[in-house]
Amino acid sequence: MSRLVKNAAAGGGELLPSKVPRVEEGAAEERASARLGSYLRRLRGGYGYTLRRVEEAAMALGEVIDNSQLSRFEKGKAIPSFDKLRALARIFNVSVQTFSDVLDLEEYEAFEPESGGFDELIREGAGLFAAGEHGKAFVTFERALNVALEENDTPERAEREAQARWSMITSLRALGKLAMTERELREILKSRSRLSPVTRTRSVLELSYVYREQGDLYLAGVLAHEALELALGAGDVKTQAGVLNTLGNIHHDEGEAERALGYYLRSMEVLDALGGQDKLRTTVTTNLGGCLVELGRFDEGIARLRQAHAKARELGFRRVAALSLTRLSEAFMRRGERDRALQALSESDALASRPDEAYQDILFLNSYHRWQMARQDANPTREKIAFGRLRHLRSLLERRFPEVDEFDRHIERIGRVHAYSP
Repeated sequence: MSRLVKNAAAGGGELLPSKVPRVEEGAAEERASARLGSYLRRLRGGYGYTLRRVEEAAMALGEVIDNSQLSRFEKGKAIPSFDKLRALARIFNVSVQTFSDVLDLEEYEAFEPESGGFDELIREGAGLFAAGEHGKAFVTFERALNVALEENDTPERAEREAQARWSMITSLRALGKLAMTERELREILKSRSRLSPVTRTRSVLELSYVYREQGDLYLAGVLAHEALELALGAGDVKTQAGVLNTLGNIHHDEGEAERALGYYLRSMEVLDALGGQDKLRTTVTTNLGGCLVELGRFDEGIARLRQAHAKARELGFRRVAALSLTRLSEAFMRRGERDRALQALSESDALASRPDEAYQDILFLNSYHRWQMARQDANPTREKIAFGRLRHLRSLLERRFPEVDEFDRHIERIGRVHAYSP
């Protein structure tokens, strides 16, 4: 759970302090954060600021952060108060959410490998990522980055560094750390002339993913089309399949199911020709099945979803297995089979809610469907339970999708009604 959470009622307003106390005094030693300290030091170094310069900038914003305090923060001996984090965010041009993301990642540090060569670590991280162990994958890729940075400064090292950073970024996005993901991608693309065509193309595609998950479908589409042109030019067939799937997702989110179907089918054609790529194949099959259901082709869609779910369970792709069950529940709801829909949602919850790494977006989607069913059934008890769950899960999400937007609009309507009530 995030140490800084969004205001659930506002659905994306100001970040509120959750587990970050005001600790710059005596309690500071109890809430040390080496990762946040290292990140602050890196930000200050990137701007070329001295401790004194940061102190002056903070004072100009009405916040007191003296040399000794900032030094303690950077050494990981204390965590800044929420007000000081807001000031530092303005000074370094990052969001407070980014600081929250950095703090959240500390829970995975115990899983960072102590040794290993670069290629070995990249393979290990890729295996963890495919299995849905995104936090463990992140720290493994981070270790690979550190190995690359120890090498001499050559074009080969620059490509290894970019490969490790890109791999870390895919893990961050899978963890829902969108603000941090966007910043890291922008840093990579600043040096795009030094990157291989494959790394450059996949970084552009990853940025498209981020904008889609932030709800900016237009910009996501522009970047996805750019990534497709780059992938075609470089002969990067795997990325072509990923881009086509992404374009399908964008059109699906825009309510254009027929256009989405065309892109999903093209992605499947590329994957069939390529062979392998089981993780991407099960993902595309899930998206294709859900799209077919939305178009009223229930038998075809359900068959695809069951195929994707069985393969994902067999290969240990926990996220895809959970999402395919959610899509199956949607198919059952459309056919009026409430009991089967609820059973599929329960099974999806079981896969998505593992304590060490829960898929909050899938859990939100499942709760949203229960809430809608309870409202249709005029069952106030079930509706209240589902609504409370949705408010909690909404506070944990950076990602936006149609159900999130609809819930936010509902919250806004409630707020307006209460505002004008006597």
